[in-house]
Amino acid sequence: MSMQLDDQVADDDFQLDGFVPYLLNRITNRLNKNLTDALRAVDLTVPQWRVLGVLHAGRGGSLNEISTYAVIDQSTLSRTIDRMEEAGLVGRRRRVSDGRVVGVLLTEKGQDLFARIWPIAEEQYLNAMQGIDEEEARAFVRTLRRILENVRETPFA
Repeated sequence: MSMQLDDQVADDDFQLDGFVPYLLNRITNRLNKNLTDALRAVDLTVPQWRVLGVLHAGRGGSLNEISTYAVIDQSTLSRTIDRMEEAGLVGRRRRVSDGRVVGVLLTEKGQDLFARIWPIAEEQYLNAMQGIDEEEARAFVRTLRRILENVRETPFA
């Protein structure tokens, strides 16, 4: 017996608009779309922006660390880093402490580009946070950090 669309019954305990993973996914997708549109003016992609941001913040340096902090899968990250290196935005260096690990660093050109595009990203952030006061924003960030702590698998993942 096949079920008709009209025959489907909603689960009274499930509220889509109150389901945190759903909301986070919708917010992230919308923020990424808005940022993609804004970065197009400076010929930069969201993954490239994420790499610049992670390196500027001093987070990571190996491909594995950057992949985790920038939330980019390794194959996409490798291609992104290759393009950024060709553009002179990043450089690769073997780590002194462990020569097997190749670190990625911002070049001066990469630092300059970050400084130029930070206002674009900040504007997107401020737009998203309209109507949320500082106390609410701090509490929200604390809550998000706690959720991340609950779901992550390693100290930085």
